This record gives sequence, structure tokens and C-alpha cells, in this order.
Amino acid sequence: MRRFEGRVAVVTGGAHGIGRASALRLASEGAAVAVVDLNREGAEETAALVDGDAAAFVCDVSDPDAVAGTFARIRERFGGIDVLHSNAGVLVPGGADATSVGDWDRTFAVNVRGMFLAAQAALPPMLERGRGAIVNTASTSGIAAEPELAAYCASKAAVIGLTKQLAVDYSRRGVRVNCVCPGWIDTGFNDPVLEGVSDEELQGLIDRMVPLGRQGTPEEIASVVAFLASDDASLVTGHALVADGGLTAL
Repeated sequence: MRRFEGRVAVVTGGAHGIGRASALRLASEGAAVAVVDLNREGAEETAALVDGDAAAFVCDVSDPDAVAGTFARIRERFGGIDVLHSNAGVLVPGGADATSVGDWDRTFAVNVRGMFLAAQAALPPMLERGRGAIVNTASTSGIAAEPELAAYCASKAAVIGLTKQLAVDYSRRGVRVNCVCPGWIDTGFNDPVLEGVSDEELQGLIDRMVPLGRQGTPEEIASVVAFLASDDASLVTGHALVADGGLTAL
């Protein structure tokens, strides 16, 4: 399929994991891709893996000036923006009694403010064209709370709320806004909460918690992102699409 032929996609948090898989999937369907991440080496590596037009941009998504400047450079480089996969995020474990104000603020700065700023920067070129698609990465942790993840769960619930609000404001002007809610995905992003957990213990948790009996892959989430960003999802907006192997069904 070439659903994104002639379109420009921006992927934040594109240096690894879901972001990298999303950038590669969108590119494989014809998109020119701007890979945005704070990790220069990882972003450049992702861009180099793209079989097509791609460029890496270094940006702290929590910094308003950095986001505005980066998206301006993206528009200069590619001429516009049609798709935004807002994926940059952090995971800081801890219950409320063990979470510092600094960790709380950092989590919300990246996970929520970062998505607000990215949407704010991507909306003008989308509205100029009268079309666009924004896909935010939320989490099942924003739907069903998990132990010892106070800041992360709260931030991902906020992402879902932000997604729905943006959809209400901009869908009639041609910009659909949705989010994907991954469950257990096999990436290094989960390392902070898996410290000291053996492979056998992890598989035991997966067996008990996930009806499919396995973790998902970044590529599986990328396929959901591509669907939500494509015209195949033309009637879908303001939706939090769960991709969790049945985790939240239990």
C-alpha cells in the first residue's frame, strides 16, 4: 500500500522503539518522514534506515522554542506537514509517595506538554491545506491504572483527554486527531519498571495479564498508527484505540 504517497509525516520520539517502527512504516507507504528526537544519533540512524526521503531533527519536545523552531525547519525542508505521530515520552516509576515533584513535572512536560506543543506546531500547515492527521501515543496505563506509576498513568490519561479535545476543535476543519493505547510492548522504554525482573518472571506476568500471552512489537503498534493516520480511518477521530493483546479486557 502507498497510502501516504506525496505526504509528509513527522514522528517525535523517532530514535527507537515505536517511534522508529512508525517512521519506517509510514515511509514504506510513501511518506517523506521527519524523525524528531532528543537523541541525535538515534534519530539519524532511523532516518538512514528509511528507504526514501527522510531527515533527522534534534528537539526537546518539552521546550516551546525548540518545538517551534524544529517544526519551522521541517516545513522548510519538506514544504508542509500532513501527518504527526506524537510519540516522545518518558516513564518514571514510583507511587505518589515516592515520586518527586521534579519527576512529576518532567513526566508531564514531555508526555503532555510535548504533545500539546507538537500539535500546536503541526496544526497551522494542516489547517492551511484543510487536511491532516494527528496520532498521539497514549497507553493502556491511561485507561486502567497500574501500580507504582503515578506520574505516568496520570500523564497518559491526560494525553487521551487532550486527544479528544483536539478532535472536537479541529475535525470539522479537516484534521482528525486520535491516539493509540499500547499495552505491553517489547521495547527498551519499559526498562525502568523491569529492573531486576528476570525473563521468566516477565513471561509469568505476561501469561497472567495478557490473553494473547505475549508482548506486542513496535511494528504492530506502527501498523495501528498508520491506519489511524490514513484515509482508511476517515471516519475515526477523537478515539483512543487500544492495542494491548487483550490486557484491558481482563
